[in-house]
Amino acid sequence: MSRPLRIEYPGACYHIMNRGNQRMDVFSSAGDYKLFLDKLIYYAEIYQIEIFSYCLMSNHFHIYLKTHSPNLGRFMKNFLIAFTISLNNRNKKCGHLFQGRYKAQLVESELYSSELSRYIHLNPIRTNNIKNLSIEQKRNYLKNYQWSSYSFCIGQKECPNWLNSLQILSGWGDCIDIQMKSYRTFVEEGFLEDIKNPFDSIVAQSLLGSESFVEKIKRKYLLFKKTISREEVSLLHLQSSFTPEEIVSIIGHLFEVSAENILRRRSVNRIARKVAMYSCSKYCCYTNTLTEIADYFHVSVSGLTRARDRFDLELNNNIELQKLLKDIKNELLQSQ
Repeated sequence: MSRPLRIEYPGACYHIMNRGNQRMDVFSSAGDYKLFLDKLIYYAEIYQIEIFSYCLMSNHFHIYLKTHSPNLGRFMKNFLIAFTISLNNRNKKCGHLFQGRYKAQLVESELYSSELSRYIHLNPIRTNNIKNLSIEQKRNYLKNYQWSSYSFCIGQKECPNWLNSLQILSGWGDCIDIQMKSYRTFVEEGFLEDIKNPFDSIVAQSLLGSESFVEKIKRKYLLFKKTISREEVSLLHLQSSFTPEEIVSIIGHLFEVSAENILRRRSVNRIARKVAMYSCSKYCCYTNTLTEIADYFHVSVSGLTRARDRFDLELNNNIELQKLLKDIKNELLQSQ
């Protein structure tokens, strides 16, 4: 499986999750949970991280947060290292606590804030020894669960300054009492039915949001990013999200020729056609297969790939073509 994407920018919201190494327990005492929260609060203040909701389970954790700077990686690295060292020193142990890299899913907060926080807050009643209890027993267990932000969101406890529960409650009424009551009802719907898992809508393991949000992130932060590793297959796909029609339209504008002329096999502007075939092969392979791109230009797949490879060789020693490709790239960015 490819490694999840890491996308960072000011104002980004994330769902963070990690499990204990080999799914073993991370937290074995109240002191362990408190230590984790202490480190979270400390490093969140240093890196200006807003915490919206969280839930700590014995062998994993969930955090919903917002970064005001593109610094999620630095925050998580220092936070988790500090917690691991402190917990190992306390327990006179050594080694890894967590199972590989943490998951960091970029979230369209305006659309998924309530669903995501509900999913996080329902974690304590999904365990085998709780899920078969009565609704009233589940209600009491959840509202009294110590290691979750749920009790703060429903007014069971006074909300601490470091937790921004208003982000979760803001869409649930005109005053705080109504918001807390409505949100509590919304969460408790999860006792009665199998609610939709928001992560069923995840794109490329890392993006949770509407089609327009996903497309915006693709084009603004991923499209022209250089791939470092062949493992990043999902990034390769997201880099190629334009349609052939968009590419040909931009190239037609730059060359002052019609799209029909570019697509014609005996085009009067052979350079425009070669540039278009090369650019579509590079930037459209997520939205279209090579067969579809070849059909669009009325050639075989082997004809398309040969034309692409020949043009790639021409680029190495042709400054004018390199400038032209850069202009096309800029046009694509401006069209997002």
